Amino acid sequence: MVLSLNEAGNLPRCLRSLSWCDERLVVDSGSGDGSQRIALEHGARVLEHRQPGRFLITEQRNWALEHGGLGSAWVLFLDADEEIGPGCRAAIIATLNAATTPLGFELTPRYWFLGRWLRHTQGYPNWHPRLVRRGRLRFEGGVWESFPAGSPVGRIAAPYEHHAFSKGMDDWLERHQRYADWEAEKILAFLDRGGSDALATRRHLALRRVAARLWPLRPLLRFTQKYVVQGGFLEGWQGLLFALLIAGYDLITVVKVIERQRNARGLPL
Repeated sequence: MVLSLNEAGNLPRCLRSLSWCDERLVVDSGSGDGSQRIALEHGARVLEHRQPGRFLITEQRNWALEHGGLGSAWVLFLDADEEIGPGCRAAIIATLNAATTPLGFELTPRYWFLGRWLRHTQGYPNWHPRLVRRGRLRFEGGVWESFPAGSPVGRIAAPYEHHAFSKGMDDWLERHQRYADWEAEKILAFLDRGGSDALATRRHLALRRVAARLWPLRPLLRFTQKYVVQGGFLEGWQGLLFALLIAGYDLITVVKVIERQRNARGLPL
């Protein structure tokens, strides 16, 4: 199952990597670049679903599970800028053929940026919920999706490929603008109410609690985490650029928190 919005350049690669699946469904958010036509040409079934208000990836995934008309016992979720390689495919098939399996699985991506796999900068392995037994498990977390706490979940170590920068800088900035809106909103909810539930996700929860408490320092802390602690300095100029980009994203989040605080107090921007 693939989510898409204006992914004409990515969908062929993604759908080819899923040719071994029993069925392929693309849930499109209203593309204007021919994505739906391309998906049909590559043998996928297409449904369009436009969320009212802010797009939340968990809601789109759950909508697909409920309304996608899927017949398979297991549903593998990919984004259009991702692909399943031969090793990951073999690992998934072997795992699902095992005698006993949990209700869902987390998979880990190899994150590609300007021609380089950022193994260190992106903290590989970095686990994401991707494979679910249909009708038995849902997603939660809004923007940063996860499985519900306490769910019987396994992990498949063979990585899939994530080409997150494949649509260039403008697309990356637009997505992270949305992520920064979400982060600022959840930071303020955490500061106001306290408690982890205010962050609305269980993914990397301990780190998110620290980042919410120390929110003015997020850009510095994130750069230090990515470039120094995780070893981004080992990945050349790509590691440096990406660490700076992520620090810039956190700087935008900080400014959005300040903006919301001043608006709440009636102060000028």
